[in-house]
This record gives sequence, C-alpha cells and structure tokens, in this order.
Amino acid sequence: MRAQGLLSEPGAVQPADHVCWTYEDVDSFAPVARQFLAGGLARGERLLCVGDDVVDRIRRGVEPLADVDALLDRGALELLPLGDAYDSTAGFAPEQQLTFYEAATRRARADGHRGIRVVADVTALAADPGRRADLLRWEHLADDFMASGSGMSAMCAYRSSVLDAGVVVDAASVHPVVHAPGGAPPFRVFFDDGRVAVAGEVDAVGAARLRRVLATSCADRSAVTLDLSRVEFVDVAGCRLVAEWARGLRDRSAEPRLTGTSPLFRRMWRLLRFDELTGVSPEGRHA
Repeated sequence: MRAQGLLSEPGAVQPADHVCWTYEDVDSFAPVARQFLAGGLARGERLLCVGDDVVDRIRRGVEPLADVDALLDRGALELLPLGDAYDSTAGFAPEQQLTFYEAATRRARADGHRGIRVVADVTALAADPGRRADLLRWEHLADDFMASGSGMSAMCAYRSSVLDAGVVVDAASVHPVVHAPGGAPPFRVFFDDGRVAVAGEVDAVGAARLRRVLATSCADRSAVTLDLSRVEFVDVAGCRLVAEWARGLRDRSAEPRLTGTSPLFRRMWRLLRFDELTGVSPEGRHA
C-alpha cells in the first residue's frame, strides 16, 4: 500500500512518494528541500530542483547538500528556474508537463541512476488564477506517473503566505502525503495499485472540490476503480457525488467500480437507489 498521510520529516520520503509541502518563507523551506534531495542522493537518484528562490538557496551549498558544484558537474543534480521546467509564458499544459518529466526520468535511469527526485516550488503557477485548474490536473497526472513505478518521487512546494487558503487546500488534496502546518485538507485523492484512492472525510463542504478532482481522473481509461477504504466519514452529499462520477463514466462507456466502502455508504447507496442509477454495486471493506 502506498504511503499516505501527514509528513513532518522530509528525510522519511520513499520512492514513488508525492509530497505537498506548504511553507511560510523560502529560508525556512530551503533546509527541507536540501534534506529531501539528500535522501534521494543517498538512494542513487538524480536530483532536480525547480524554482527561483529555492534554486538560489540550493546553489549556496549548505549541508546536507554541500558540494553543489561537484553534483552539477557529474550530472547528479540539475537546477532549473521555474520558467525552464514549466512554461510560464504560454498556456500551461498538463500533458506536455508529463512528457517533460517522463523524459527526465528516462534520462536519469539511462545514465545509471535509480530514478529521479524532484523539488518543485510551483507557488508562482498557483498564484495565477488562469493556471490553477490545469495545475490541479497536472498534480493528479504526476501522481499517477509516480504511483506507476516510474522511478520519480517529488516534493511540490506551495508558499502558503502568498496564496489563498483555498488554493493551498486544492493542491494538498491531490497529494497522498502532505505537510500542512495550517491544517490538513479534509480529504486527499491519489493513485495506488491502479486505483483512485480517497482518504479522509467527504461531505457537502468538500463536494465541489472532489468533483473537480474526479472529473480529471483517469478520463481516458475504459475502467476505473474508486477505492474508499481510507474514507473515515461520508455524508449523503459525498455519496451523491460518487454516484454522479460513476454515472459520468457510464455515459462515456467506461466501467466504474467502487471498493472499500463502509456499511453506512452502502446503506445510503441503496436507499437513494444509486445502484439502479449507476449500475454499480459497491464492494465492502476487507477485514
């Protein structure tokens, strides 16, 4: 089962982990980025740091990532401004971004590294209202790529002091692992073992957010399994939203499946006749 939940220690991140790390100022985030990257170096992964201010801090060569010039010279570390890794002039395209990281991961493995470990401070993208929806979709695509065993792990950094609280919650909601001192998101949606997993609480307050995330999840697949085994609470609004999602898949001739559902969820599903509406019978949780 893939790692998920709250994170306090960046050095504890494992391969395929996808972390959302929110921070107040770049000077406090720089040691976190160094520790995260150093963990990848110890595993034999290539390191990639993307951003503007954070790249400047990494260049200063402070422990535990002190010999930056030597790492750059031997190709173990790459430092990129945000605009070089994410097109900051044209429209942001999630699929093109995936191509960028697929290629970077392939190069790392071809050069003898075990994979690639990425720190990307995408605060500037999140601050642009015109790019937020695509950024949310990109994070979801990236999580699928990491969960597939590609060899990529990543820490996506968001500066909470300059972003609206709702933007930060949106970003955290599409990461399995979250560091959010200001409060964890009510739920998280991520990929695990070929399934779309939901963890946390799903109610009327977060229904719109969950609808946005699920609308872009596995849109090109003929069958999708939604795993609700990590859901701690779900109300009628949440149950209705899941039914809408399943019906939407049916309308696209895709096959929805629900697993890990609680007895309460299944009772609501039957009472509201969602089994008839969607043609889906939810499967219960395994003991």
